[in-house]
Amino acid sequence: MIRLGLPVIVLLVGTGWFAWASYRRAALAERALAEVNAEHRALMHEVRTLERAVAAAEQGLRTLSSHPSVPRDVAVTADLTLADVRRLVERSKELDD
Repeated sequence: MIRLGLPVIVLLVGTGWFAWASYRRAALAERALAEVNAEHRALMHEVRTLERAVAAAEQGLRTLSSHPSVPRDVAVTADLTLADVRRLVERSKELDD
């Protein structure tokens, strides 16, 4: 009876230990995933905020470059900056995909 009981006890303890270790790893992975998701949401919020700021700056530059009282060299510089802003926005959209 002892010869049969000892292996069964060892098997049960080993199975219990394995199940507990698996549970702890799964809980740790779940917490890590929640943190990554929270960071992702915060970064996406920041990206949207920056996109709105870029759109506002783009509109301001467009208005500046088309105003008749703005000297030609300032208008050309504003147009170049506007092109740079558009290129940066397009590059960030490519990175999102």
